[in-house]
Amino acid sequence: MKTLTRRQFGLGLVAAAGAAALAAPRFALANSASHGFDEGRYININGVEQWITIRGRDARNPVVVFLHGGPGLGMASAAPLFADWESRYTVVQWDQPRSGFTQARNVDRDIGPLTLERFTADALAVVNHVRKTTGAKRVVLFGHSWGSQIGLTLARRHPEVASAYVGTGQAVSGSQGGKLGYELALDAARKRNDTTAVAALEKVGPPPYSTVEEFFVRQQYANPPGLPQSPIEKERNAAMARFMSTALPANATYIPAEVPQYDMIANFIDTQKLLFQESEKFEAAATLGYRYRVPIYFFEGENDINVPMSLAREYLERVEAPRKAFRVIPGAGHNTMGAFHAELLALFDSEVRPHVT
Repeated sequence: MKTLTRRQFGLGLVAAAGAAALAAPRFALANSASHGFDEGRYININGVEQWITIRGRDARNPVVVFLHGGPGLGMASAAPLFADWESRYTVVQWDQPRSGFTQARNVDRDIGPLTLERFTADALAVVNHVRKTTGAKRVVLFGHSWGSQIGLTLARRHPEVASAYVGTGQAVSGSQGGKLGYELALDAARKRNDTTAVAALEKVGPPPYSTVEEFFVRQQYANPPGLPQSPIEKERNAAMARFMSTALPANATYIPAEVPQYDMIANFIDTQKLLFQESEKFEAAATLGYRYRVPIYFFEGENDINVPMSLAREYLERVEAPRKAFRVIPGAGHNTMGAFHAELLALFDSEVRPHVT
């Protein structure tokens, strides 16, 4: 197999000499007090083969199931970013349908409906697989952006599988979040005298949008590069880019042995076309209410206007839960997972870990 970089994986420039075989893990440590986990494999999740990795140095540690954002871009290939987590937690990455290595396995196949209900059902199946594999009675659900809709829904409906829920870039209202993010992006563009951004945003107007092209204009100016980064975020993103450009180890267990080539960027755009309106109609208050039977934590980027943190704060203030906390990550925007994973780890250690086993 051709040697590829993490950056190439992130951009979808993966290549192999044919379709991926259904792979057993190349390395999996025993579930015992003195061992951990290091495995990646395709698992049949509700009829579709999906890529899941389980990594951690001690099986006694809490299990964290990460639900990535997007939708349309998986995170399993970025597992080394979370190496520091693995001494404290068993970290599970799941490339969701139409994302990452799961999409690579299922290009041109009918994988069923693309709805929040379907993704939540798949997430529950993933969690139950992880519980069986690791022996954990419950797991920490950790959702980012689109994944925060999945995670919050799962925590509300199935508290029996979750020891806590943690959200970052937490979505609570597609309608309010879309409009507020648009207003914040337009205000920021006017303040910096960015006439190009102002003209583009005024042309499409506030959401709801009928086309993905209109949606992408809003997204462009609510995220870098359309929205200028804070100095610390710019520095962190540059460091992450350098890290992601390094070569993958030949024996990496968090990627399949063989990966069919496909265009992840084109796939991301197509997935956004199919799901952006599904995401925009999410309303936590209406569909989930405010009463939870598990601890709820929101760790938000200070400068996140893609999913405005003020709405998450207002929602959490009304939540009734065994424990809850709202924390702000200074200098962070929406990309907390990529650039501010160290700060997230510190928040997990101080806020979450003392209260889960």
